[in-house]
Amino acid sequence: MISRRTFIKGASGCAVGMVSVGSYSRFLEPRWVEISNVTIKINDLPKRFEGLKIVQLSDIHHCKYVSKDFIRKCVRKANALFPDVIVLTGDYVFSDQGYLPPVAKELSELRAKDGVFAVVGNHDDKDRTYDELHKNGIRLLINEHIVLYRAKEYIFIAGIDDIWKGDTDIKRALKGMDENPKILLSHNPDAIEIIQHEDVDFVISGHTHGGQVSFPFYGPPIVYSKFGTRYTAGLFCEKNTIMYVNRGIGVSNLPVRFFARPEITQFTIKNNLQCA
Repeated sequence: MISRRTFIKGASGCAVGMVSVGSYSRFLEPRWVEISNVTIKINDLPKRFEGLKIVQLSDIHHCKYVSKDFIRKCVRKANALFPDVIVLTGDYVFSDQGYLPPVAKELSELRAKDGVFAVVGNHDDKDRTYDELHKNGIRLLINEHIVLYRAKEYIFIAGIDDIWKGDTDIKRALKGMDENPKILLSHNPDAIEIIQHEDVDFVISGHTHGGQVSFPFYGPPIVYSKFGTRYTAGLFCEKNTIMYVNRGIGVSNLPVRFFARPEITQFTIKNNLQCA
């Protein structure tokens, strides 16, 4: 039989543990940004693009829980990587579009040799996002692409509309491309269902937050994807297309992260993709 003193000590220990976990997931991990370094190998990459550095920021979700100061620190971390290209994969705010002008202003400080390119997410008002990003020097790609040149060599960077709230048109985004490498920005990784049937080399996504809360030996209880936990975070290969799913830097619904640290990803692009 457990004594009253033993019970009280055990209960006190559990309470302290719960408070510690709560404090960690609310105040520490959501600000503990991880820089992930990922090498992507693409077939027939033009020589002048060997070693191309692309830095990704996703799911910023500027709101009362994700401050301008935190976003500014993430922008500085991204710039400190000296990228050739910066890509933004949607969800700049969490529902309240009033946060859009200040987050766009912070993102205007991003610096990349070959430009900053973006797509919209399911929390973004498309027209307002286009206007705010455009006037802050960021190119929003909605079912369209740009050609990135180095001398006479080139690759393509495309972006599609959000598959939940937009009008996704992968054919339109890829129209006019030739056999040169194609990098596609898609907020939601579920779009791989249609993308993998097209001639796309590399897809850069976000949306999932890595589950935002993930338990050891179990994983995330909830991932907002029709595929469940299949595309929670990290590197995936479907047919001849490789995809990376970034955990994002902000939070939504609950202002916590647990075993799903916010992430800035640096991709180094090299030649010869091999899909398993």
